Amino acid sequence: MNPKAEKFSAMLTENKIGVFEISEVKDELQSVVYRSAMEVGGQRLPVVVIIDQSIFVIVRTIVASNYQDNEKTRAELERHLNELNGQFKIFKYYTKENNLILDMCLPASDASFDPNIIRVVLDLAIKHLTEVFPALMEIIWGKKQEAVNPPPASAQTGQR
Repeated sequence: MNPKAEKFSAMLTENKIGVFEISEVKDELQSVVYRSAMEVGGQRLPVVVIIDQSIFVIVRTIVASNYQDNEKTRAELERHLNELNGQFKIFKYYTKENNLILDMCLPASDASFDPNIIRVVLDLAIKHLTEVFPALMEIIWGKKQEAVNPPPASAQTGQR
């Protein structure tokens, strides 16, 4: 396991954080992939943390998968993603094979790597996605957030 991954794994153990599945990739960069999920807008979004021997650590989540791509959606989504990418330094959105992906790229050498920064970035991502998810889903699926999230149980049964 590479030195940054060792530090991250030790931090997870010390803090009794057991939400990640860990996979060591047998590649030239000694990559270690930590898989989990985050809940945003009533959806479980897959998240991976990729730690390798490069100067970067990548935190990636798939915000939407297998959406129907069409000219109108593509143009509106591209405009909105460019806006988001220009507003936020750490969050970078892109699309690939009908998936909407959010990457957060952290520069870190072995010596300067602080594993707690990943916890902070994940917390920021959840907060950020909670704010932007409804608008993204409206563009992608053509639905308001209420259609993605069921109303509270009391509203479903008509109770007040």
